[in-house]
Amino acid sequence: MKRTNILNKKGDEIYILLRPEENLRIGECLDIGGIVAQVIDIEYATLPGILEHILRKSLLGEPEVKEQSQEEVRTLLDTVADHRLAIAKIRGRLGKDGYRHGLIEFSIARSNTPIVKIEPEEFLRLLGIESPFEASFAQLLTNPPAEFKLLLDKLGINLITGMKGSGKSYSAKKILLRLIEKGKVTLVFDLNGEYLNLWRDDSSKPGDYAAYIKVLNPRATRATANEIPFRIPLEEVSYDEFADFTNIDRTTQMYNELIIFWSNQRGSFDLNDLEQYVRGIQNEFVRRGLEGKIRAARAMNLFGPSDIAGLITDLQETGGALVLNLTNVTRKEREVLVKFVMRRLAQLGRQNQIKPISVFVEEAQLYISREMVDDLLTRMRHYGIFPTFITNDPRTLPSEVFSLCDNLISFRFHNPDDLTQIAKAKMIDVETLELLRQIQDRQCIVIGNVTKNFPLLMEIMPEPNVMMGGETKQLFS
Repeated sequence: MKRTNILNKKGDEIYILLRPEENLRIGECLDIGGIVAQVIDIEYATLPGILEHILRKSLLGEPEVKEQSQEEVRTLLDTVADHRLAIAKIRGRLGKDGYRHGLIEFSIARSNTPIVKIEPEEFLRLLGIESPFEASFAQLLTNPPAEFKLLLDKLGINLITGMKGSGKSYSAKKILLRLIEKGKVTLVFDLNGEYLNLWRDDSSKPGDYAAYIKVLNPRATRATANEIPFRIPLEEVSYDEFADFTNIDRTTQMYNELIIFWSNQRGSFDLNDLEQYVRGIQNEFVRRGLEGKIRAARAMNLFGPSDIAGLITDLQETGGALVLNLTNVTRKEREVLVKFVMRRLAQLGRQNQIKPISVFVEEAQLYISREMVDDLLTRMRHYGIFPTFITNDPRTLPSEVFSLCDNLISFRFHNPDDLTQIAKAKMIDVETLELLRQIQDRQCIVIGNVTKNFPLLMEIMPEPNVMMGGETKQLFS
């Protein structure tokens, strides 16, 4: 920028007058005499006489209207009419040790304070979040664009949210692939089947990640390619849950026999143990009824031994992902599967049997109880289990997810109620949240530990040679 154009300051916002040839983009950062301000909006400058000039020009087409002003005056007014006003939010100050949040003094002058656009690569360096060792995640929405590499060691409790089709699941998959490359293990609760083909390349053949991604399929009868059958040990469900699975009426003697069997068990047991117990029941009607229920349970292919510790350990040397396919099970089965997995993960982490892992939770409200969410936010991080919540409806998540999250990646929203919920993430201000109404598909705001709590606008770039999937299907192609 050629010269100082400070027009005004109100609160933590500073107003900068832009001439027609000067270009700034929303999200870019300025050095204003050592103060760092981020452009959050650009509008026309409403200056004295401009409105009258525009109204006068709009009437010139009428035959009875004639303009008497001098050519020099008209040219000057036309130029001034094209001036714009950049509204920038003051974020902090530059010092000898780089960028620091906050500002407790304001002593710059309008008349001789230089305004300099901070180049994006330089600003990432000032924030201390540049890294030549990380893989690319996105591009900053700057001119020219700059590559943004996610600092994976800054991930903790993460929240990825956005409207349907805005790019939230795509960005989650990119983070997952970067974690694999860093040798970390992620367990994914895949509600909509969006991660099932991530091990394939874009031609549906096994891709570069084929050796690192395993799909856990409940009900599957045999392993195929990257898919592994997944079972719930019978001792991990209650007699009430087993009765619900097999449609046993709780007012019958069959249900009472389940209570007796479960109450007498110590340690692990399976359907064979239950079947052996049932054979000793004297009442033939009850015995035959339970034998039929056991046959139905076997046909479900849902109960059996499970070795989560072994599956995780096998991947922890190289990194990888375990994708639990929840698309072909009922809501009740889904809840029991997730409860079992979470309980086992907590046990393994508490006993230091596994290294710290990441857990991706898509639309948690559909299968995770409030108690389990509280555990993920508080207790489980001490065991080395770090959740990433992914949702298109932030209002379905408890407020604690927002107040306790370490990183927020938010895509487009228009609904004020959604923005109000996201505002509960204390790291982001209301004015910055308003930008979510303007950004386009695959553009997002990222803020948290990965950005040193500075809101950055960026666009998620395509991932080559991977079947990412997850795009919202259309009725008409």
